[in-house]
Amino acid sequence: MTAKGIFYVFAHVSDLERSKRFYGDTLGWKLGTDEKEVAGFSFGTAYLVLHRDDRPPQARRYAGGMQVEVQVEDVDKEHARLKKLGVEVGNLIDQPWGERNFYFADPDGYTWSFGQPAHAHK
Repeated sequence: MTAKGIFYVFAHVSDLERSKRFYGDTLGWKLGTDEKEVAGFSFGTAYLVLHRDDRPPQARRYAGGMQVEVQVEDVDKEHARLKKLGVEVGNLIDQPWGERNFYFADPDGYTWSFGQPAHAHK
């Protein structure tokens, strides 16, 4: 098997309409799939699939430790934009491995981060 990269990210969400507003309006990602139980957003070369959480209650406790980092063109600008829109964003961090990033959570508590190579930040 040869892995080519991430095909898409999938997440169960507690309120599909709220999540559609967050990813579409707040983050500015393009809605591509819009069905009763599923919404899909494209961002850069990636795709996010959101599914209304219809799992049995005992399975919902497994929200998981999903975290995805999206490479952005200007991490400082995105940090300021999301903060202005009321998103609780973490501090901008210059990581020791040569990346500048910050973290935030979506309405269901999934952790996302936006980042860029530190050398691009100058």
